Amino acid sequence: MKTTPNPGDEPGAIHGKGWRVAFRKEFSAYFPATLFADYAAFVGARGKVLKLERRTRIVLLRLAVGAAEADEQRFILKEYRFPFAPRIRTWLRIAKAEQEFNGLLHLHRLGVQAVEPVGFGLQRSRFGFVRSCFLMTIFVEDALDLKEWSREEERATPGPRPGSGEVFRRIGEAFRRCHAARFFLFTGKPKNILMRRKGAEQPEPFFIDVPYARSLPTRPLSRWAQGRDLGMFLGGFPPGSLTRGDQDAFYEGYLPDPLRASPDALRRRVERAMLASQNRTLLSALVHRGKRVVRKFLGIRTASSIKG
Repeated sequence: MKTTPNPGDEPGAIHGKGWRVAFRKEFSAYFPATLFADYAAFVGARGKVLKLERRTRIVLLRLAVGAAEADEQRFILKEYRFPFAPRIRTWLRIAKAEQEFNGLLHLHRLGVQAVEPVGFGLQRSRFGFVRSCFLMTIFVEDALDLKEWSREEERATPGPRPGSGEVFRRIGEAFRRCHAARFFLFTGKPKNILMRRKGAEQPEPFFIDVPYARSLPTRPLSRWAQGRDLGMFLGGFPPGSLTRGDQDAFYEGYLPDPLRASPDALRRRVERAMLASQNRTLLSALVHRGKRVVRKFLGIRTASSIKG
């Protein structure tokens, strides 16, 4: 089930033959028609390339209102590209970037901290297949992903870290808000949670990368999605790096179960999902190995990332 923006969040839009760009009106001053007249102008905007892969490109843009440097804003433009075979799956479906834009808006409405969505664009072939699409968000200043932040904290403060428990409790609360509304992320890995540091204050977690987030109102599907979300998050840390205290703090923020299972039943389901996310069950290991064989057979290679 797709999530659609509230009427108050409806973006402005420009479009042409085979392409469409939409952005929230409060950001329109950064995209004057003289500079951003079509889809190609957005994806071709000059900036610092942070990541370059075969099907994904991420660029940091610095834009200002007019010539006023004081009004400069930094944006992230994430472009998804669809070669011929992956393009087939996009027919008559909402574009990946549009789905992610709507998902981020929905997280904000739920009171969950996530990157600020600005707009999206898409380009379709004459037969309706998505050739490429992009999502634009506000750049989160002074941030590390949760995995890197945890490693940095461990190096700086060996042993128990009281502040770490508070972070995990707040992330547990964020997942609970989502799941209480029957909204599931499917990409809630530690690397998809940014920690914005603010000097000596408690760092703030922000969700990013939610292109597959969606609502699942029926209980069997929602319980499966719940286990997948929590298992993917808790199972996304290197073995032995997630302390019992951090895990307990996470459940403290998450419980009671919004889907009304007992705490023990929930933990058992999440533990099974953690093993699957780490490819430590027989089925998940076979599937993972099969995907690797297929990628090798097709000669699929990932371009190296460019560190910013």
